[in-house]
Amino acid sequence: MKDKELDMIEKKARETEIRDDVCSRSTFCGLSSFFDFISEDIVNASLNLAGGGGAASGSCGAYTAAQLAVGLKFNPSIKEVGTAEFKEQEELAQVKMMQFRDLFIEEFGTTLCPKIQKDLFGKEFDFTNLEDTENFFNIEDHAEKCGEVVGKTARLAAGFIEKNN
Repeated sequence: MKDKELDMIEKKARETEIRDDVCSRSTFCGLSSFFDFISEDIVNASLNLAGGGGAASGSCGAYTAAQLAVGLKFNPSIKEVGTAEFKEQEELAQVKMMQFRDLFIEEFGTTLCPKIQKDLFGKEFDFTNLEDTENFFNIEDHAEKCGEVVGKTARLAAGFIEKNN
């Protein structure tokens, strides 16, 4: 994959985040602009991962979307359960998932949405708390700052998928 393609994926993800303010779906939008294996249904369903997994302040939505993209590419099909190849493919897929996790942590220091928020905004927000949620969305440049995370994550995932393909 060329830098030009990675730049395009990163830009699409970042711009979508700035426009829509949905980190998980924006990550998938960037990735789906290049990878055919990411369907529109997956992009749509990923909305539920935003805000740290269903607005629960857990794992970063961009991270979980990227992990799903890695899984879509490398995980064996449920139809393959019980075959001789399944266990080996499953173990290899788990290794890839952990390698991507480590790559993300190397870039952002954590997989947790509130910890990334603290790096970006100097404060953690709890999206299970209405006041915290309102305060977060009232930060003027929150979508732009989250867009940087989303764009970098889409780029990391795209590079990882291509390198490991």
